[in-house]
Amino acid sequence: MNPMDSAKPSDANIQLMQLTNAFWTSRCLHVVAEIGVADHLNEKSESTDSLARSTGTHPESLYRVLRLLASQGIFAWKDGAWVHTEASRLLRADHPASMRDYIRMIGMPVFWHAWEELEYSVRTGRTAFQKIHPAGVFTYLSEHPEQSRIFNASMTSKAHRDIAAVLPAYDFSQFKTIADIGGGRGHLLRAILKQSPNTNGILFDQPHVIAEVQPEPAEKLSVVGGNFFTDRLPAADTYLLMNIIHDWDDADSIKILSGIRRDMPAHARVLVIETVVPTTHGPHLSKELDIAMMTLPGGKERTQEEYSKLVSHCGLRLNRVVETQSPYSVLEMLAG
Repeated sequence: MNPMDSAKPSDANIQLMQLTNAFWTSRCLHVVAEIGVADHLNEKSESTDSLARSTGTHPESLYRVLRLLASQGIFAWKDGAWVHTEASRLLRADHPASMRDYIRMIGMPVFWHAWEELEYSVRTGRTAFQKIHPAGVFTYLSEHPEQSRIFNASMTSKAHRDIAAVLPAYDFSQFKTIADIGGGRGHLLRAILKQSPNTNGILFDQPHVIAEVQPEPAEKLSVVGGNFFTDRLPAADTYLLMNIIHDWDDADSIKILSGIRRDMPAHARVLVIETVVPTTHGPHLSKELDIAMMTLPGGKERTQEEYSKLVSHCGLRLNRVVETQSPYSVLEMLAG
């Protein structure tokens, strides 16, 4: 046996190194998105000095950051200048599928500091964010308009990607009235209404959220302000909750779903659109989101069995799970 063989890094060693150092690259991505480098790089190539002048950055430092990102296919160095790649174009604010605000949101200092407290969550079962800001993430955002704006914009861009996978997976046109509970600015509901002309929509969210929603003249959309923990919910044939239940622990999730069950007609359905944690041990977006929920709002992603058990406490039963062409599924629930 060659004594030097033991010094060669194993696949496991390389894997651990890559995972340990992965945040170096993602942090560079956060910074580049924040300072808007991609917005200053059009279809023509740009030198490092030119980009540095446009973004108010140090040329050599900017070059080193872009060099690392380019090694992952984000920007490219060609003939002594920087050019766009398919990935870097998604960092532009004007791209129709822009991810800039989502990346900025992930890199916001307040969230970054919460991730530093992940060990606190692991040791105590409590939310890391609340160690820093006891009132919680949603109260914090309501009190910090600029961070709230970035968060809302990031949720909008994310919603557009997820909605494209959800719409063809489920027949929403069968319902006369759909209520989107906690639906934000109504991106999912409005997309459904566009493809279901005989359906009426009710957007229910906090008053300051729905105040920014202006239905179009021909749009069959009404808006209702309220709190899904305390207020009566509108009557509808089906209730949508997309990326809502995963924000909350079991106790609060039961309160939300029980409120819907209390106010919904006997024939109505509840459609919860979330990632469902698979029983297999391979990679899945739900497993990453689960740690984000644990760290930030205090919620969790759930398995199908956990959802079935959860809704049984609310007078509901899980009827079926409809998979989409994305990690998201539509969990259809009926009165139980």
